[in-house]
Amino acid sequence: MLENTKLTPIVTSCTLADLLDSSARELPETNIKGQLTIPEYQRPYVWGEKQINSLLDDWLEYDALEAEKPLYYLGSIILHHDIQSGQLNIIDGQQRITTALLLQKFKQDKIVTNITHHNSISIDNIKKNLSYLKAVSTRLIFDYSEEDVIQSISFNRINVTLVITTSEDLAYTFFETQNTGGVRLSGSDILKAHHLRAIPSPKIVNYQARKWESSDNTKVEYIIQQLTKIRFWDNRHWQRFPFYRNLKGIKQSITDEFTLKTKADGKDISYHYSAVVNDNGRLAQMHESTYKMLKQPLSDGNNTLDYINDYIELYNILFQSESHHLVDDRFYSFRENLINGANGTIFLKELFEVSVMSYVSRFGFHLLYEASLWLFRAIYSLRVSNARNVREDSVFKFVYDNQFIDNILEVFTTEELFLYLKKMRYKFDTAYIVKNDVEMNTAKTRFIRDVKKYFGNIENPKHYHASNKEYDIHLKSVISNKINSNE
Repeated sequence: MLENTKLTPIVTSCTLADLLDSSARELPETNIKGQLTIPEYQRPYVWGEKQINSLLDDWLEYDALEAEKPLYYLGSIILHHDIQSGQLNIIDGQQRITTALLLQKFKQDKIVTNITHHNSISIDNIKKNLSYLKAVSTRLIFDYSEEDVIQSISFNRINVTLVITTSEDLAYTFFETQNTGGVRLSGSDILKAHHLRAIPSPKIVNYQARKWESSDNTKVEYIIQQLTKIRFWDNRHWQRFPFYRNLKGIKQSITDEFTLKTKADGKDISYHYSAVVNDNGRLAQMHESTYKMLKQPLSDGNNTLDYINDYIELYNILFQSESHHLVDDRFYSFRENLINGANGTIFLKELFEVSVMSYVSRFGFHLLYEASLWLFRAIYSLRVSNARNVREDSVFKFVYDNQFIDNILEVFTTEELFLYLKKMRYKFDTAYIVKNDVEMNTAKTRFIRDVKKYFGNIENPKHYHASNKEYDIHLKSVISNKINSNE
């Protein structure tokens, strides 16, 4: 159960029936139940015939679909959970909830929800709408005279996304930013809700929601950013990933890639890398990796959620765990001693993570340690070939110029990839290493010392100031020694 005891909001999905019955039973994926309440200071209920007709028309269009379909989506509802009173104050969603309750007056399967309206404008509009809905229910309105549209509406087939917080100020912040185009929810929250809505089975919705919520939301957002980079960095149709300070652009990129560009075709097809071995005419097919192809097309629902969850699991294995039975222990030691060091820059570390995930997607964990060392040589060449700090645009240019991600994913064998990585050339820049014949204490010199500490048989930075061509010769040699030493 999720507990609403922190300022961090709970984001969950439920049916309209669940929401209206919240005073009697806990809301899904939470330990929260309480009486829905409209605060007295809320704006009045102002919906009229136009908005009601739009809702009824949308429902009829949805209900007429013959194919298997997900629940009808009514949007997000923002609630302030008042722990002292146990009430669920409606911050955003009053118009839809009140209209639903008016529809209840004319339905046979009623859910009792006692919400009181105090505003005189609200009361007047409720009276007008009750009169109009009575005419609809008795088929006196021409547009709805052929069928009993109100009775056809099932609140168990209507889905809403709930945002629940114990902070009233935070609840209103979500409401205000939602209605002014600001940042309300993270990109990962938005895509989760989008794909849960596309799943027709409530049982599977609950399974996927629990699986998603079991992961740290901050990590999930970061991992999805990394996946988006991989999908953007495709030289057939290159897209530039927004700079790290452009939070709005990053959120938009994530939501576009994993909601707007996913197919609403209901198909759940996954693509994997495989090889066929011909043994004297007997053909045996084997998956080269258990992970899905990173740049494959995705469909709404389980297909996209499973794809993302697979790579959340892989990221945790590679970059959060300290041991895993499929991973060479030397990889973890290398990661902790060099990749996670303070002198490589965050942009290179992120590119290394993206590249290693791409490698495992293509070849599984086979020769992962060897791959990580050669990827390190190529990626971290930017640390010594740049005059000063490595900037984000330098990393983007490196990936584009070298078709770096494409070359990891599109080679046929590990030998082909390693040869490509070994052949990459760069120029060691001698700036910011020595001043007045004294070795400087810069990010570049500290990085070289870290390399020396891990690999051994690397000279001090001052040596490469005088003989800059020797750095890469030495690095390739110590990488080969590390791989062959099995230590």
